[in-house]
Amino acid sequence: MEELFIKNMTIKDKPAVIEIVKDIWEGGDYIPLVYDSWIKDRKGRFIGAFDRKGKLIGFEKLTMFSDYDAWIEGLRKDLKSGIKGVGRFLTIDLLMNLKEDPKIKTVRFATYFKNDESIALFTKLGFRILEKRDHKFLRLPKLKKIPEYRNNRAEVIIDKKAVLDFIKKSRWKSINKNGFCHSWVVRPFDDDLFVEEYIKKGHCIAIRENSRVKALCLYTVREKEDFFISFFEAEDDNLSKELLQKVKKTAYINGQLSLCVVINRKDKLSYQNFKINNFKSWEEEGDFLIFDLPLKVLKNI
Repeated sequence: MEELFIKNMTIKDKPAVIEIVKDIWEGGDYIPLVYDSWIKDRKGRFIGAFDRKGKLIGFEKLTMFSDYDAWIEGLRKDLKSGIKGVGRFLTIDLLMNLKEDPKIKTVRFATYFKNDESIALFTKLGFRILEKRDHKFLRLPKLKKIPEYRNNRAEVIIDKKAVLDFIKKSRWKSINKNGFCHSWVVRPFDDDLFVEEYIKKGHCIAIRENSRVKALCLYTVREKEDFFISFFEAEDDNLSKELLQKVKKTAYINGQLSLCVVINRKDKLSYQNFKINNFKSWEEEGDFLIFDLPLKVLKNI
């Protein structure tokens, strides 16, 4: 492999990153949308591989959810460079740093089941599939007018205690023990995260009866990306239907024409609910793969 060196990414590298990812997912790669926040992240690492002339060849991000939970994401390389081994070079550097930290308990990443190159790389490094989930989507029809859904009681909720209590007791949390999907990142259930990323941002929709939450949806939206449902649970089918109506309306208001959700097949009620409402897989079920690196493998990197 051509001699490469690693350094932390900076704002000056953004144009090169945009050039590398411009054709990924038909121009819809999320990297440009998170780039600024990634370079500001002092708890994790955002590194690039550069050649001797200082040209960016590839990059990768390490995010620390806590002092002991590590998440690897955003591995990309310049396919035009023709240089092989870039992904391994970057990932080994990240893992070597984690290896020296005695507090680390989990090192994980997620990818689409057809991402053969990444799957092969991480499998060779010792990662194993921890869990398979189903990525589902629903295309919304283009409408001239945003639907009203009269008598719909769902509303944005900012009552932290009510939201957190509902999540704590939820089926969604008890079944998804490895974490919930914040877009394509699988994060541990964390009250502070729910407050900062959902409640404070107004991305928390609920139906209440007698002040008690009966149905709840948490979601994220990125420009040019789908409306991503992170949490969805209702106490009965009618409440579920009513909540989904509000979710669709919110998506229309945000200019989104597709809803996405990642479902754990063990949650049979949620699986059937989204199936009945015509959510489908891109290609096949079990397409969302969560990988984990055993700690004994990490120590021997």
